[in-house]
Amino acid sequence: MWSFWPRQKPGLVFYSAVSYGPMLAQAFTKESGIPVRVVEMSTGALLARVSAQGNNPQWDVAWFDGASAAAGLQRAHLVASGIVPRDIPWTDLGKSLIPADGAWIPTGYTLAGVFLHPAKRPAPATWDDLLQARWRGRFAMNNPAISGPTYPQVAGWLYSHGGWPAGQSFLLALKANGMQVYPKNSNTIHALSQGEVDLAIVQSSAAYALAAEQPGRWAVSIPKSAVLLPRVMVFADHLSAKQRRDAADFARFMLSPKAQELAMRKGAPDGYYWPITRTAPTADPGMASTQSLPLINLDPAFWGARESAINAWFSSHILGQ
Repeated sequence: MWSFWPRQKPGLVFYSAVSYGPMLAQAFTKESGIPVRVVEMSTGALLARVSAQGNNPQWDVAWFDGASAAAGLQRAHLVASGIVPRDIPWTDLGKSLIPADGAWIPTGYTLAGVFLHPAKRPAPATWDDLLQARWRGRFAMNNPAISGPTYPQVAGWLYSHGGWPAGQSFLLALKANGMQVYPKNSNTIHALSQGEVDLAIVQSSAAYALAAEQPGRWAVSIPKSAVLLPRVMVFADHLSAKQRRDAADFARFMLSPKAQELAMRKGAPDGYYWPITRTAPTADPGMASTQSLPLINLDPAFWGARESAINAWFSSHILGQ
């Protein structure tokens, strides 16, 4: 039978936007004998590539940050449903991150935006504090149209300031107070390190990784309320029964205590994440506990459906492009 996807090579093609993905793929192959060809890229590039390939997919498994992005792929009929393994010891939070149709597998979470700042200088307590004169022109963030994990932070601001489109007023106020916008984490952190700004709003994993790399120079502060950013795995919709079993084994391995330990201890920068299985090791001791924090857990379907429109509005009204 003719098909859109004639590739029948054994094993899996794995698109990874997770820094420890290649390392764990190698460990999976060593344990299972199933070959995995890894293609590394950023979350934004991965999503663009999967979308561009459409119904001629060249991938089998993808791993990235953002349930809203996964919901967008699901809405476009580019990923399979019902893929979540049933034998995983989820925590209560982990269970809450599983979609009703099982179209993506949550594997942990970070925070979409935290404050990264010089260790000897205080940070704001809340997002609204950024509107104070003290911070005028002295804080920076990433462009959500380029940095995939940044869109959920923008959505979180909108959600907590009246929704869409009412929350636009808060982003316009940030712009009026001189918010700087750079393409992605590396650019925003560079601006901070060069003294162009005093505060960088970046994903928690990137912030904790830099703070650990340069102890005593940088500090990480979690604002009220931070946006929970699930790390998710999806399967392409074209997999054969054999490939789907291999992909399920791959996902199950990634959630095993052995793989989680390897990811947290040797998988920086993305190794700085919080687990969602009861058998996983605890997160890095340098990270704040999220148990008592007021976190925003966005509805992936609602905000995923509006990502393109919101990013277009951000480009037009915040960046002036």
